[in-house]
Amino acid sequence: MRWALLALATLVLCGVTILWQVEPHDEGLMLAWAGRLADGQAPYRDFWCNYAPGQPLLLAGLVKLFGPSLLAWRVLRLVVDVVVALLAYVLVRRRASEGWALAGWLATAGAMAFPAGPGPNATALALGLGAIALAPRRALIAGALAGLACFFRVEIGVACAIGAVLESEVARARLAAAALAVAVATLGPFVVLLGGFMLPQTVGFVDEQRLQRLPFPLRPHVGFDPNKLLEFWLPLILVLGCAAWLALGRRRWALAPLALVGLGYLLARADVYHLVPLSVALAILLAGAAAVRAGAARAVLGVLLALIVLHGVERQAGRIVHKPALAAVPGGVGDGVRTEVADAQALRALVPYVRARVPTGDPVFVANPRFDLVHAGDPLLNVIVDRPNPTRYDVMQPGIVTTAKVQREMIGELARTRLVVVWHDPRATLREDNPAGRSSGVNLLGDYIRTAFRPVARFGVYEVRRRR
Repeated sequence: MRWALLALATLVLCGVTILWQVEPHDEGLMLAWAGRLADGQAPYRDFWCNYAPGQPLLLAGLVKLFGPSLLAWRVLRLVVDVVVALLAYVLVRRRASEGWALAGWLATAGAMAFPAGPGPNATALALGLGAIALAPRRALIAGALAGLACFFRVEIGVACAIGAVLESEVARARLAAAALAVAVATLGPFVVLLGGFMLPQTVGFVDEQRLQRLPFPLRPHVGFDPNKLLEFWLPLILVLGCAAWLALGRRRWALAPLALVGLGYLLARADVYHLVPLSVALAILLAGAAAVRAGAARAVLGVLLALIVLHGVERQAGRIVHKPALAAVPGGVGDGVRTEVADAQALRALVPYVRARVPTGDPVFVANPRFDLVHAGDPLLNVIVDRPNPTRYDVMQPGIVTTAKVQREMIGELARTRLVVVWHDPRATLREDNPAGRSSGVNLLGDYIRTAFRPVARFGVYEVRRRR
């Protein structure tokens, strides 16, 4: 009964917003890759991809089963959220009282609730935490889960494999061997067959990602709203939580490698999309450490944990209270998912317009307004209009599509494209305080589109251009 209640509560907390809003860049990217894989394309060789192959392949399976859908991955993610939250409860309860275990569960559930994207972090966390939870008694299964986590997110899988070895009471060598064997069996074929394409796009992407690193948030610019201040300060709270655990906790090291990976992930780009791995690992660490300490040490650890709980729960409550006006995503792939009213109205006009002029199977290129400065793209539009991208670049990534080499390649791939949709959303060219927020000085592709395609229609932020 207890497990059912915890699962139900997690479903409510994480699932109440399951149909709300779309994410043109991140959601579109994963669904575009999944669609390419479902059509038989090879990652890295046929399309640029900076992720390990696990999550795109998993989503490709959903495409094969249900067709293109904005709902299918959300249901899967909701199941994963429940698994992660329950595993957090198990790991804390193993050495702490019921109250601390419930606090760890609630902090984790809140962290998983938003942002709930289709990326690989959540799946890797579920597999990795499962490995640590099973390590004391099921070494081979634990190792297999950790190795499989590497297929989705290598650094999370390695951290959880180390954590499982630390948590294991017996057969540590067998556990490590099982993790290595599964990781090699899943990743090995891709490295052997596609390594020349894969490694520069995955490992090599670390060098490009530095362009998007953000200054660590230390100077508030959100006024005096307590909720906004908590949201702004959470990255610093998490860093302080790591320091407090090292100074006052250190009773259990199994989650420490995952926390270290999460800390590096957060410091690489301190925004809301990079909080989750550290929030989950630290919630478990703080709850377990506070349970065995007393006095001031327990108070400090407990307050830090309470702030993580408050942030996750308040954020979801705020989204419910301040729910924006939404309307259904058109085009047959929305399956009840809703976007902002203005976007839905524009899409209701755009989708039939594009489909009437571009036969099924023919490509449509979704372009940014400029290519010397890009922040995000809208690969989700290709999914919604059900027309493929003619280039191998679904991602509008600074350091990739802002270079002359890639832009020339994309121009060559547009030779037989008749229609281009330019996405004039402010997010496309948002300037950040980092190198990506400055022009690369290369706009060959933007100039080509303006020269080769003339504007023929405009629907909200979507400008349609037809080849001259």
